[in-house]
Parts: sequence; structure tokens; C-alpha cells
Amino acid sequence: MNKIFTLILIFTFGLSYSQSKKEQSGIKNDSIFIGNCESGTKRAIKDAENKIYNSYSYGLKIKKEDDWKFDEFYEKYMESKYGILIIDGGCLITPDSKCYTDKMKEIITAEFGSDIFKKSREEAKTIYNKRE
Repeated sequence: MNKIFTLILIFTFGLSYSQSKKEQSGIKNDSIFIGNCESGTKRAIKDAENKIYNSYSYGLKIKKEDDWKFDEFYEKYMESKYGILIIDGGCLITPDSKCYTDKMKEIITAEFGSDIFKKSREEAKTIYNKRE
């Protein structure tokens, strides 16, 4: 009985955290939105018009512990300096999410330069290393 309660608690916390991240990124529905490529592209354009820059990455991340700490710092750096939110999109890639991601990357590079991710990562690494 105790194990079942623990599993329910973990599931509830995970679902709550996932919904919180989706709300921060502008996705407010409770279910998976499949959509299509056109809907994803339109959402990206609308977000960019509102100065909302969500940079999604998908898949499993395997890193050393130090890399996780830097990535957390880097995400905060990107948001504070450039207004770009770096968001883990999980493992499910839909036509909507793929086209949103592709269009948003195109918009971000047009707005901030084609080397924005490389340049900002180097900037953040320099600041991060000075802190250590």
C-alpha cells in the first residue's frame, strides 16, 4: 500500500512539474496537442511577435553532473540576456512541435544572428567559469 501511495505521489508531482513548464512556455492545455505543421509554424510566428522565444530540444540528455549545472546556468543566462527560453520538450515530437521548433530557430537566428547559440554558450561559459 505504501509503494502505491509513493508511486501516486511521484506521478502527481511529475505531472504538476510538466504542466508548470508547459505553462511557462505558453502551452496551457492539459492534453497532448498533435496539431499539424501549419499550426506549429503559426504558433512560432505568433510567439515571436509577442517576443516569446521558446527553443525546444527533444530526446534523452545524458551528461556528467557538471554539465547539468552549467546547462542550468546557461538556460537562466539565455532567458535573462536574450529572452530565449530553452525548454526540454521531452521525447514526443509531433508535426506541430517539429515545425514550431524549426520556425522558431529560424526566427531566433534572424533576430539574434546565425551564431547565437554558439556565441551565447561561450559567453555563459566564460561567466560560469569566473564564478567557480
